[in-house]
Amino acid sequence: MSERSRRVLAWIIGTLAVLLVAWIAYTVLYEGTLGQPEYTVVDEREEVEFRRYTPFVIASTAMVGDGDPGLRGAFPVLAGYIFGGNTPGEELAMTVPVLQQDAPGESLPMTAPVLQTTEGKRMAFVMPAKRTLADLPRPNSDKVLLSVVDWGEVAAIAFSGRGRQERFQEAEVQLRDVLERSGRAASGPAVYAQYNSPSAFPPLRRNEVLIPLSPSTERKPTASGSAEPGL
Repeated sequence: MSERSRRVLAWIIGTLAVLLVAWIAYTVLYEGTLGQPEYTVVDEREEVEFRRYTPFVIASTAMVGDGDPGLRGAFPVLAGYIFGGNTPGEELAMTVPVLQQDAPGESLPMTAPVLQTTEGKRMAFVMPAKRTLADLPRPNSDKVLLSVVDWGEVAAIAFSGRGRQERFQEAEVQLRDVLERSGRAASGPAVYAQYNSPSAFPPLRRNEVLIPLSPSTERKPTASGSAEPGL
């Protein structure tokens, strides 16, 4: 290899290394600091966390279609709301996770009759902390519903990488197996949560399956604290 070729190769490798570091830094330092709902960990079993969530507000919309096509249709509706598609045109802070419910039930609450026609399939954005139904701007689109989520205790299992629908489904099966062996019953359908955008570095993306639980005997907490932002 000639000297010129070695210099070109070194430049290419150096450039790729800088881009990789910048990609990782964006994922950790920006997306890793976005606000998210507060919770306390009350128990842990195998790879599952049992959490108690503080109530939070969501903006949600119906998903038409299954999996990724349904997500692609619902996302612009909610993005339009937080980026000024409301009265008085307020732009809301980005938060995580983006929530998805693919089965009938009200893990993501819905009250408007028009939203009852989609077999429970919904997508939701979490609203900024301390915002309430009373002070959030009114959506311009009647497809956007604001509501309060009050889950109480939730079982959660996490995985990293791309949030593919089949991977969420595999994690849900694993989570339900732990719940069955633990004698815990779900109070609503599973919710899929994605904490990162498609722009994030794939190995650092955080995804979770969340299942609200029916009340049970109190456990002795094993860890506590609000949800920490980050990956």
